[in-house]
Amino acid sequence: MANPMSQIGEITSFTETFGIIWFILQLAIALGILYFISWRFIIRPAAYKDRVEVWDKTAGKLLMRADRGRWVESKVDKTGEYRLLKDKKARLKQPRIDWAIINRNGKYKYTYIKTGESGFDYAQLEPRYDLKALPKVMALSDDDWAKHSLKKAVEKKTMSGFWNENKGSIIFVTMAVLTLVLIYWTIGFATETATSIANSARPQADRLGEIAESLQNVANQISGACGGSSVNTGGEAPPPGV
Repeated sequence: MANPMSQIGEITSFTETFGIIWFILQLAIALGILYFISWRFIIRPAAYKDRVEVWDKTAGKLLMRADRGRWVESKVDKTGEYRLLKDKKARLKQPRIDWAIINRNGKYKYTYIKTGESGFDYAQLEPRYDLKALPKVMALSDDDWAKHSLKKAVEKKTMSGFWNENKGSIIFVTMAVLTLVLIYWTIGFATETATSIANSARPQADRLGEIAESLQNVANQISGACGGSSVNTGGEAPPPGV
């Protein structure tokens, strides 16, 4: 019959191990949320270094908004496209750098005109402030560019996805969490095994002590029956004549 105290100890140990695993999972979730917030509001916006002023006339009247842009290059075919932070559909050509205004911090500022709802309906405005001549406008996309961008988007959707783009990070985080869980589980299992071995060896030691004591009593009785004296257990030699 199992000892109730040992069962209580096993339940307590299991509860502690589950608590550690649950703490690790909570920590991993908290780190994931913290990383997403940092990426969404700090890391990702910092990558868009160019300042872009967009004159939007899609609503019928001219509206102005501030945006950020950068050139994104594909690692597969080494082609690229200019993207905007707030307009995820924007897929544009590289704007003319000589039409950019450089601020005191060395950042480039472009002026765009948005004429439609798609991600290709953008044009770059020349920063020319001359009352005698109108500023030039350069389209940032054409039919060939739009077809090429759509083809690349279809290929990317077919060949990639969330798993292919982030599998390295997912595998690393998963392996780190599993390693921590395995380490804590191994430590708990080793502790439980050592405690179980110690508890199992204790009754055996007590039993061996009882057997030794019984043998000592038998030896004393045999010695008394033969010589009329008990065995000297003090370790000293008897005096002469005894």
